[in-house]
Amino acid sequence: MSKSFHTPSGIYLLSHSVGCLPYKAKQALDEKYLKPWENLGGNAWDSWLEQIEEFKTALAMLLGSAAESFCPQTNVSSALTKILSSFTISKDKNSIAYSAHDFPSTGFVISQLKKTGYQLNTLSKDQQITDLDEWDRLLSPQTKAVFITHVSSDVSAMAPVKKIIEIAKQHQIITIVDIAQSAGIIPISLDEWDSDFVIGSSVKWLCGGPGAAFLWVNPNNQSQWEPLDVGWFSHQAPFEFDINNFKYAKSANRFWGGTPSIAPFVTATTGIKELLTFGIDKSHKHNRRLTQKIIDYITDTGLALETPLTAEQRGGTVSIRFQEIEKIKKVLNDNRVFYDVRRNNTFRFSPHIYNSENEITTLCDLIQATTR
Repeated sequence: MSKSFHTPSGIYLLSHSVGCLPYKAKQALDEKYLKPWENLGGNAWDSWLEQIEEFKTALAMLLGSAAESFCPQTNVSSALTKILSSFTISKDKNSIAYSAHDFPSTGFVISQLKKTGYQLNTLSKDQQITDLDEWDRLLSPQTKAVFITHVSSDVSAMAPVKKIIEIAKQHQIITIVDIAQSAGIIPISLDEWDSDFVIGSSVKWLCGGPGAAFLWVNPNNQSQWEPLDVGWFSHQAPFEFDINNFKYAKSANRFWGGTPSIAPFVTATTGIKELLTFGIDKSHKHNRRLTQKIIDYITDTGLALETPLTAEQRGGTVSIRFQEIEKIKKVLNDNRVFYDVRRNNTFRFSPHIYNSENEITTLCDLIQATTR
């Protein structure tokens, strides 16, 4: 499968940050974005908007829902802002729940709600998103909405999303799930989850590049949401051009906004299609096999594993804390291993479908060379 992607020379283990470029992306960008622009100018819009529909259709196949339930977005933070702008606060529903393990950008968005009177309740860094009891204690009848990160970006812990949603429904709590770190590497069925909203990005495991995020709205209650952040593509009839007659789109497109980007969604679609060709279940099993190989080695060496040991509680990344970080950095950099470092000297490694078992063996050998 490595022949389907441009992989940098070395061992690329940064798919939790940016997935590799599909070979077909350049051709798709030229044929589906640049050529229509070149040949049709302003009349290219019909062709361009077809690419948005293709993106939504590919997402629907990957994530188990209907294409019309998806709305393109620029990034996860923007999608979350649009969702939160559709809420109205009340005395008996005045708090938002989330976790300190969430990606900081989404936390920044949520924190702004304090300006509108909401209280914020969080799971602390000491509380694990994998622990359903912690979520049960966090949620209450006063909770307006809960933001759930499916897989955390720091240690790749996976929350029991479906069970959290079931608890939330008992209290009539709105549910928002972030799948930026799980889409493309963990099998997901949005219809089965039955959340109110799901947001994600194509830049990571989906190998689609930045600028092509998405927002999924549960088809059973789409019409009840009226976001404040809108534009002409949020309109039921975008080309009506009557400034005094705004009507929310009947689909998830009500969350779309103004004039959309096209190019990011063209490249993103190629990434999703490659993953669909490979098979999401096959991709998941491949990742599990390679990550388990790293974990088995780490547990034998006594290094500090930050990622959960239990396979059902982790995403696609292995996070390891080292003591002599300059030594391990030098070894990894000299051998062109692509990784990154987060808090507490935690190194993150993320094998994807373009990584081989031999590469993981090499990684383990390199780590061993620094711990003798």
